[in-house]
Amino acid sequence: MKKKNGVRLMVALLLVFMMAATACNGGGSGGSGDSGKSTSSGAIKIGILNPTTGALAGFGEGTPWTENLIVDYVNNELGGIEIDGEKRPIEIIVYDTESNATRCTELTQKLITEDNVDLVVVRHTPDTVNPAIAVCERYGIPCISADEPIDAFLPEGPFEWSFHAHWILEDLYPQYLSLWKQAGFPSGSGATVGFLFPSDADGFAWVAGFEQLEADGYTVVDPGRYPADTNDYSDIVRQFKEGGVQIVVGCVTNPAFATFWKQAKQLGFDPDVVSVGKAYLLQADADSVGADLMDKLECEVWWDKSRSYESALTGLTPSKFAELYEEESGRNITPPMSSKYTTMEIAVDALTRAGTLDKEALRDAIAATDLDTIYGHIKYTAEHYSAIQMTGGQWQKQADGSLKLFVVNNDVAADLPTTGEYIPLKK
Repeated sequence: MKKKNGVRLMVALLLVFMMAATACNGGGSGGSGDSGKSTSSGAIKIGILNPTTGALAGFGEGTPWTENLIVDYVNNELGGIEIDGEKRPIEIIVYDTESNATRCTELTQKLITEDNVDLVVVRHTPDTVNPAIAVCERYGIPCISADEPIDAFLPEGPFEWSFHAHWILEDLYPQYLSLWKQAGFPSGSGATVGFLFPSDADGFAWVAGFEQLEADGYTVVDPGRYPADTNDYSDIVRQFKEGGVQIVVGCVTNPAFATFWKQAKQLGFDPDVVSVGKAYLLQADADSVGADLMDKLECEVWWDKSRSYESALTGLTPSKFAELYEEESGRNITPPMSSKYTTMEIAVDALTRAGTLDKEALRDAIAATDLDTIYGHIKYTAEHYSAIQMTGGQWQKQADGSLKLFVVNNDVAADLPTTGEYIPLKK
């Protein structure tokens, strides 16, 4: 990032961090902390949907702090973005979706019809992303999204106005198999895998990606898609025990996994490997389950601060980004914060190249994105998506009782570093 006056940067970051404590309460939040109304004549309005509260609140952490790093850079360092020959500031309007798809739909429509935003930015699982892009497609508003499996995004298409970046199951599947091979259960071993997939967009997308397990030499115990809001997993646990399940694979919310895993322990189910997405990707979510229960469980890692990416827009690196947040907040940075920053990078890059707020011209500029970001390189396909790299991770309990996520497998992305060694769940 370009050098700034030290005092000025400290003050700016302190201000945006203070805003994070009060913004996203269901009302709009402009980049300067107002009620969502434009504070500058001719400001470029970017609407942001964020799960600040509810079951997905862990994914929502860091908004609007992260976005305001870009707002501050563009408005103060660049003097705005040139639109129709005139430099204009950018302004963000943030709404809390409350981790609720219906609420997300309502707020996306509000951003478009009442706040008159120029484009919409949305991240964090199908519960937030898919409702927003559906509204944007209906109204013809450019939409930049991230942080849901591409396989959960594609069924909502074909797309005219929406563009997405995240990992794809064709990479996740071999990454999970690499983790299982590391644990002693390679393809062809006949190991028994139990499916823990609910009847939601993530569940259906993930189970489709793992349907070839039997062809690859595994035995599958599939209890079927269960209601996402269930609190009783005893029948699933019973089927796993009777079926001799050695590996559990799934994609569930954090509260759902915590309930399942505690009931599994109570009922004496003791698998060799647990690889679950979504539930404990984040430090706060893993901590909420508990260090003893989380120790040696696995998940995908699609971003961490050890990566060597660099923003073409600001020069920010993952390690510097993490340092800024950790110094200001006293908390560890979360992987979803990278998608927050990058969707704003993409928005600024597209607006700069378009040089206009004409919706079709802006859409075409987003489609032509070819950009290095802290999320990785973003270049959209004809189907409006860009796949990012992933590695395999494992939570490990430390000597002081804390949990730490280590990258223990990079078979799918050999150019990305590992940060620790794999430890078997059962010794």
